[in-house]
Amino acid sequence: MNPTSSSGGAKGSRLPYWGVLCCALFVTASEVCLKKGADSTQNLSNALSWLETQALVSGWIWTGILFYIVSFVFWLRVLQILPLNIAFNLVNIEHIFVPLASYLFLGEVISPMRAAGIGIVLLGVWVIAESYCRVEERA
Repeated sequence: MNPTSSSGGAKGSRLPYWGVLCCALFVTASEVCLKKGADSTQNLSNALSWLETQALVSGWIWTGILFYIVSFVFWLRVLQILPLNIAFNLVNIEHIFVPLASYLFLGEVISPMRAAGIGIVLLGVWVIAESYCRVEERA
């Protein structure tokens, strides 16, 4: 499958990469919102607390769910254009965004070992994207 043929030429060939980026950013926003919602409802309890239904009163939880839905829409569009094995590997950039967002918005710590892992993931995503771009240019 040639992504440029279904996306309108060279200018449109960047669309799947923007889609992957948007997908990863919305998943990241969702994870931060869900964490904030879980933290804000941890002291609430009800008869069905084992189902975590008390979390549904949090606006953070609903915002996180909404962000997941938006991410899902971007993901479906990306899958229409890119092969699954490429798209799935590229969307792993969220493993970079989530720790950074956790650090920036939740005050969580990134250990040196975790930072090294983030760097390795970044390198892997770059290698996959670069090699796919070269194949795409030849097609």
